[in-house]
Amino acid sequence: MSLLGKPKTLIPKGMATFLPEGTARRRAIERKILSLFSKRGYQEIITPAFEYLDVFALGTGDALLDRAYKFVDRATGRMMVLRPDATPQIARMAATLLCDRPHPLRLCYATPVFRHEEEHAGREREIFQIGAELIGASGPAADAEMIHLAMDVLRALGLTSFKVALGQMAFTRGVLSELERTPNIWKKALRGVAKKEAALLADDLQAQGCDPALRQRVLSLLDLLGGKEVLERARALTDAPDCAVALAHLKAVYARLARRDDRDAVLIDLGEVRGFDYYTGCVFEFFAEGVGAALGGGGRYDRLVEKFGAPAPAVGFAFDVERLQTAQDASPSG
Repeated sequence: MSLLGKPKTLIPKGMATFLPEGTARRRAIERKILSLFSKRGYQEIITPAFEYLDVFALGTGDALLDRAYKFVDRATGRMMVLRPDATPQIARMAATLLCDRPHPLRLCYATPVFRHEEEHAGREREIFQIGAELIGASGPAADAEMIHLAMDVLRALGLTSFKVALGQMAFTRGVLSELERTPNIWKKALRGVAKKEAALLADDLQAQGCDPALRQRVLSLLDLLGGKEVLERARALTDAPDCAVALAHLKAVYARLARRDDRDAVLIDLGEVRGFDYYTGCVFEFFAEGVGAALGGGGRYDRLVEKFGAPAPAVGFAFDVERLQTAQDASPSG
């Protein structure tokens, strides 16, 4: 359809424009969060708006790259990408420009990311994110630090009725490991688990001729949802050593959260699968009433930094600022 005759105010689908009042509200949220980060020792950084495609090809999966906006650099002829995610950029900075700094590095950022979404999907193409990364620290204490920090962000914004879905990618991948020999099946199973689509997942596994016992183990992931008792049920699902280590780590993270009386806000969900390929351990998402999607989330990514230089364990999270604002509006205290 021709754009001739369209008003000059036409804005691309999924892109944001803020009038003075909306801008003031958005900036106030960002200032409050960045101030909290600073008090906790997190230093703000700014990453490039676009990068060479191979930077993201190193650190993200095909699903994210397929949604990235790509173009050719006029000077070099190399393919470039408009930033679809900040974490790979920060991993590269940690491995190169900040490699001589003492660890752990505590970094934070507030930046838009850009991802192509179909118009009928109802998602924005420009997403304003604010987040933090802890690089060079491993173990349950580091994971708990980041989850506590994210929870404190929500409380600083006046949100008290929220939930944290706590998962463990190492365990989930361990249960699905027998499917990895057939990447197409493995990716379908991962998507089915992520979407909690039990019937579709069962049909896909059966259509691919998966062993009935394996099918049942994979489907059981969808039932591993609840409190501390979920960890015991998960242990009975598999005796793989790597899965046992992953569950022990998750148990220790949960115990640290419980010490600060955050137990009631935490829901263990071993079918929780973050969307990016770089997550290797504990993962988490945040939800609040009145918002039909996660406010944000994050997790551990211990093998991403080494793709750009010296290895370092890492964990981080990001919030969608617009969803935080929606949650504030829906909150009784908002």
